Amino acid sequence: MALSPSEELRDQLLAVGAIPPAQIQEFEAEARESDTDLETVIRKRRVLSETNLHALRAMRLGAPYCNLSDFIPRLQNAELIDEALARRHTMFPLFVLDGMITMVVEDPNDLAGIDQVRRLTKQEVDVCVGSRSEIVGLIERAYGASRYLEQSSVADSLLEVAEAVDGDETRPVIRLVDDLVNEALRQSASDIHIEPGEKDLRIRIRVDGVLREVAAPPLGLHRALVSRIKVISKLDISRTRSPQDGAFQYRNGETEVMIRVSVLPSVYGESVVMRLLRNASDAIGLHDLGMEPDMFERFKGIITNAHGMILVSGPTGSGKSTTLYAVMKAITSPQKNIVTIEDPVEYRTSRIRQVQVNPEADLTFASGLRSILRQDPDVIMVGEIRDRETAQIAVQSALTGHLLLSTVHTNDAIGSIARLRDLGVPEFLISSSLLAVLAQRLCRRICPDCKAPDDPPEYMLSALGLTAGNLDFQPMRGKGCRRCIGSGYLGRCGIYELFEVTEEFSAMIVRLEPTETIRAAARSKGIHFLVDDGIAKVRAGITSVEEVARVAGRC
Repeated sequence: MALSPSEELRDQLLAVGAIPPAQIQEFEAEARESDTDLETVIRKRRVLSETNLHALRAMRLGAPYCNLSDFIPRLQNAELIDEALARRHTMFPLFVLDGMITMVVEDPNDLAGIDQVRRLTKQEVDVCVGSRSEIVGLIERAYGASRYLEQSSVADSLLEVAEAVDGDETRPVIRLVDDLVNEALRQSASDIHIEPGEKDLRIRIRVDGVLREVAAPPLGLHRALVSRIKVISKLDISRTRSPQDGAFQYRNGETEVMIRVSVLPSVYGESVVMRLLRNASDAIGLHDLGMEPDMFERFKGIITNAHGMILVSGPTGSGKSTTLYAVMKAITSPQKNIVTIEDPVEYRTSRIRQVQVNPEADLTFASGLRSILRQDPDVIMVGEIRDRETAQIAVQSALTGHLLLSTVHTNDAIGSIARLRDLGVPEFLISSSLLAVLAQRLCRRICPDCKAPDDPPEYMLSALGLTAGNLDFQPMRGKGCRRCIGSGYLGRCGIYELFEVTEEFSAMIVRLEPTETIRAAARSKGIHFLVDDGIAKVRAGITSVEEVARVAGRC
C-alpha cells in the first residue's frame, strides 16, 4: 500500500533527523485534529524554512532542488515555450546550454509537460524542482513583461498611466509589482531598488544589509512600473522631475507590511526605493538581541527605571529601532502608558500609541513631544534626537518622571555625550538625565551549512587590534552554498557597547572631561566596546573577522 504524502514526509524527517521524533508525533496529532497535512503544520509552526521543505520534497521526488534565489534567471527564455504551457504545467526554462534546456518544474513526474517542451523545442530537457510560488512569480514577470511590451508597442503614455491606475489584478504591470514585493518578502529583504539605466533596468533587493540583484523586466516597463507604484502610494504620476515620498499597505495571505516609497529623478529616469516595514508582531524580543549574558543583565536592569533617558546609537540601518521596540516589548504592561513619535512608524501595534511625524501639519519631533507630555505618559519613545529643541525637551521629560527612549547618530556610546553637548544640552542636565547609551552595529552571521576555518589577512586582524601571532581561537567563515546564495552569510546578529552613566562618569561629564578621557576611564572599568563584543562573537563562531572589521574596525 502506497504511503500518503504526510507519511512519506514523516519517514523522511525521521531518516534525516531534521525534527525530533516526539515533535513529529505532536505535529501529526495537530494535523489530524485540524484536518490538514503534516507539511502544512510544519510550515505554520516555522520549524523548517521554506527552502528546507522544498529541498526535502525534491529529494522525495528524486530530482535536484533549485532555489530560484540562487541566480538571476533570463526572462527572455519565455520565448522558448508559450505562456499557456508554462502555466498549465508550472514550469519555466531557466537556461539553455549545448542543446540542453534546464527547466524548473513543480512536479518532475509531469512527463506530459516535459515531453511537450522536448517536442516543441526539438532539444533535450533536464529538470530541477522549484517551489510553486517562485515558479509562478517567475512566469508572471517573464510573460507579463512580454504581454505588456506587445500591447504598449502601439500605445501612448496615457495608456500606460491607465493601466497603472486600473485595479484589475490581471493587468501585467500590477502583477509584476506584486510579484516583486512577494519575492522581496520571500527573501526577507528590507529594501527594493528599481534603477533605470541607459540600456536596461536593474532591480536589487537588500538582504542582511547587502544589496542583491534579481531578475528584472525589460527597460520598456520602467515607466509603467513607476506609475503603478506611484498610484498605490498616492503620489502624483505627472510629477517626474522632483522627488516624492509616499507609502502603501501590502497584504499577501497572512503577511502584511507597510511599504515606504521614495521616488528620485535620475539621469535615465525615476529611481524608486521601497522600504518594507514589518508589523510589531515581527519585532524581536530582548532575549533575541544577542547580547553577552553580563551585558544583557545590566541592560535589563537599566530599562526597569521609572525615569531617565536611555539612548541607542549607531548609523542608519544598524537596528536601533528594532532594539527600542524590543525594550518596549519587554516593559509593556497594562499599568504603563507608552507613547512613541517616529518618522516613520516602523512597527505597527495596538499595544502602544504611535504618532507619525508630519511636517506639513507642523507635527515634528519637538512639537509632537510637547503634546505627548500632556497625554500622561509613563514611557516615551522618540524616533531620533536630531535637533536642539527635541534634545532639550527630551532631557526635560527624562527629568520630570518619564522614561525616555531615543536614538542618536554617533559612532560609539560615549560619543553620544558630545553629541548632546553639540545640541545645546548643558552638562549638568546630561549627567542628571542620562541613564545609559547602547551603541550597536549589525554583522552578518556565518551560514551554518558552509562554515569553515578562516585565515584572515593581517590587515583585517589589525583593524580589530589583533595579530596572527596572538590569536587563541580559530576564526571561521562561510565558503558559500545554495542556502546562503553563495554569500557565506545567513541572517544578522548585533554587536553592542553599553555605557552606563554611574556617579563617577556623571561627575566627569559635569567637569567637562574630554570624550577620550571618559573612554579611557570606561576601558579601565572593564567596559567592552563594539570591537570587543565583535571579537567575542568571532571567537564563538557566530560571525567572521571580515564582518566585524567592516562594521566596527579601524580600517
